Amino acid sequence: MALFSVIDRKKVMDYIISFTEQNEHIVSLIAVGSGSFGYNDELSDLDMVIAIDSNENMETVMEYVALQLKKQLNFIFFQQMPQRRLQVYLCDNYLEIDIGYGAYTDAAATKKSWKVLFDKSGTVDEKMRNSWEENKNQTHENNKKIAECSGVAWHKLMLSAIAIKRKNYWRAVVELEYVRNLYMGLLGYRYSLETNQGRDVDNLPEAELNILKKDACYRFCARFTLAKSYQSC
Repeated sequence: MALFSVIDRKKVMDYIISFTEQNEHIVSLIAVGSGSFGYNDELSDLDMVIAIDSNENMETVMEYVALQLKKQLNFIFFQQMPQRRLQVYLCDNYLEIDIGYGAYTDAAATKKSWKVLFDKSGTVDEKMRNSWEENKNQTHENNKKIAECSGVAWHKLMLSAIAIKRKNYWRAVVELEYVRNLYMGLLGYRYSLETNQGRDVDNLPEAELNILKKDACYRFCARFTLAKSYQSC
């Protein structure tokens, strides 16, 4: 089946808005990710948060949303994670839909661009704006975290160098991969992209992606390790 189009994505988003507005336990729907500011490209996924009246009704609402989506769409993958308050859907046209859940009274924004699509309480947008302003005032703490991240990165690089010296090549690969993920996490923070678990990494600026592609140290260690493994077989 062909990949989804921009029109397909909009139809799904409009459908989600229509049936979530009808549910008595759903207070608000918030667009997060690239959809909150116009999507990064034609193949961007749908990311949203459903604010409910009470956390006690979360699983009931999750089941309702899953049922409504399955009425109109075909999925090749679905995972519901109540402990993480998250549902992940992958349609047969490869449109990914990620839906988070939480009580509307706890509404908060980690990105300034997050957009309220509807709000029955009239309070969610203000709560999100206030939380964002509070987060902006935490610049000192964020800088401290970045400094800590830098310290961890150098420590891991040192450990990888020692591992290579001791011919513990798999250990070196693991340490370097950890540093690589730290770096991508910082890039995600800089460009307001969700880079955890590889999400949105392809939406980083081309210059940053070229740096990742030129990560010769990582590629060399990985290939060297594999070569050593094959020699020992």
